[in-house]
Amino acid sequence: MVDLNAFRDELRRQGLNAFLVPMDDAHMGEYSPGSERRITALSGFLGSAGFAVVTLDKALIWTDSRYTIAIRLEVDEAVWTIGEIESGGPLASVSGFLKPSEVLGYDPQMHTIGGVESWTQAVAKVEASLQPVSLNPVDAVWRDQPAPPATPVVPHGLEYSGRSSLDKRRALAASLSKQGLGAQVINQSDSVAWLLNARADDIAGLPVPRSFATLHADGAVDWFIRPERITDAMHQALDNRVVIFPPEEMNARLGQLGGRVGLDRTTCNAAIAETLHDAGVEVVANTDPVVLPRAIKNETEQQGARDAQRRDARAMIRFSRWLAEHPAIEQESELSVAAALLAFREQNPDPVPMNGISFNTISAFAGHAAIAHYAVSEDSSLPLAKGQMLLVDSGGQYHNGTTDITRVWAIGGQATDRQRRDYSLTLKGHLALARQAFPTGTMGHHLDVLTRQFMWAEGMDFQHGTGHGIGSYLSVHEGPQGISKKPGKAALQAGMLLSNEPGIYREGESGVRIENVELVVTRDDGFLAFETLTLVPYDRNLIDLSLLTPEEIAQIDAYHARALAEIGPDLDGADLDHLRQTTEPLA
Repeated sequence: MVDLNAFRDELRRQGLNAFLVPMDDAHMGEYSPGSERRITALSGFLGSAGFAVVTLDKALIWTDSRYTIAIRLEVDEAVWTIGEIESGGPLASVSGFLKPSEVLGYDPQMHTIGGVESWTQAVAKVEASLQPVSLNPVDAVWRDQPAPPATPVVPHGLEYSGRSSLDKRRALAASLSKQGLGAQVINQSDSVAWLLNARADDIAGLPVPRSFATLHADGAVDWFIRPERITDAMHQALDNRVVIFPPEEMNARLGQLGGRVGLDRTTCNAAIAETLHDAGVEVVANTDPVVLPRAIKNETEQQGARDAQRRDARAMIRFSRWLAEHPAIEQESELSVAAALLAFREQNPDPVPMNGISFNTISAFAGHAAIAHYAVSEDSSLPLAKGQMLLVDSGGQYHNGTTDITRVWAIGGQATDRQRRDYSLTLKGHLALARQAFPTGTMGHHLDVLTRQFMWAEGMDFQHGTGHGIGSYLSVHEGPQGISKKPGKAALQAGMLLSNEPGIYREGESGVRIENVELVVTRDDGFLAFETLTLVPYDRNLIDLSLLTPEEIAQIDAYHARALAEIGPDLDGADLDHLRQTTEPLA
């Protein structure tokens, strides 16, 4: 942890009255290694979305609605003032922490181009000034800051990627040329990893090497990464149009770029833009060209996703049987069931390698399940008890796909009427989205109400999005597609993967969320639809048939029949018996 008094002394030394501390690192990804978790070091907050401002006498932190309960458990409210990003966040609160003539510091590597412009405007309104720093004051006083990760970089084989790096680069380079761009600087590590078919273990749950790249309009790439990290296999996979440079040479190489250079204002850090401007390079705002092609999975990636989900289903079904048949389930805890699930995933024979989990497992019992992104710890772990619900949101990283699934179980098979009602209303919304067909050009927010309609009728809602994109042995959260109340950034297209995860949460009491992974496919009539890839039975102990229509019951039965037909042949003995029992027709 960073001592706030020492941090404020450093602000004074640098002539600052306040400092911006975003969740982002220089690559602007959702996930960061421990060495980049500056908000956590300052405040103790463990979530993946947040923003802090520390002044000489105030400490303020904002997060989004996923973490509104969790942050109050992790942050000392006697020290920190907590706000919600949806209510305007720090940009709307500048007058509350900054006075005229004061200096607000920021690290340009940790803010996007567009972000710095927004802060410049906000600070000008209170007649203060915004000042970049060369030494991040958090780093200056963070005595136990971990070393940056530098794991070996290995190739992501064609048998999994379905497309060579050279082919990807040629296609994107042709697009750059059409736009009159000489190059595009790629800031996000998962974009670089996709472009070069490279993987590493720099970030827990996200198998990428943290690096930058410049894609030239002729398909050549300058890759900025420590050369010693590149394995022999990765060297052999690269063609001679990819040139590796150590990170310290990046600014000099950027300064040598000619022509017009594209930067994504929403994901490129401001320090890169400053380097190019200082060198007289013409900068053009241009969306990261990797984002959309990466989201539209090719046939190999689609089949890989199906295979990974089936493999994951085997582990989940074995785990479900373990929960149901455990003779002393009340001796288990949130932590122990998360460990058991990991063991089931790891002990799941398959020729395709597994590389850990895709995010920290959310193992949430009873009232903890009301915390959408609950992080279990030794101190918080609850013992299980019959008559309450257990929510487990988890996923695996397999070389052929990334998985994400949420299931809720009634421990001991016992549930109250209200628990069954909450589960069944959530299930109705989940089913409604899964069976919906839609025309080309449909955005995610056009479909979002399908999952919420039954909750809204009861005066309830959930504050997170309904669905997020999913990578192919990359990030479990991937854009540009998504399903939420907010207007989308991209229309849904065939080949995209999305989660389908509505929920009902009762603070201090319970939480329900049901999540499957859906693949967007094209029907024979040209409309788009979802192919559900996750094949794990719902808990029939929590289903209130009186709340379901005949169509919904038939949909569940058909889904369960698919699970038995597709996963059953890979199971035997008691595991197969359990699958048969849990997929018996409801009707």
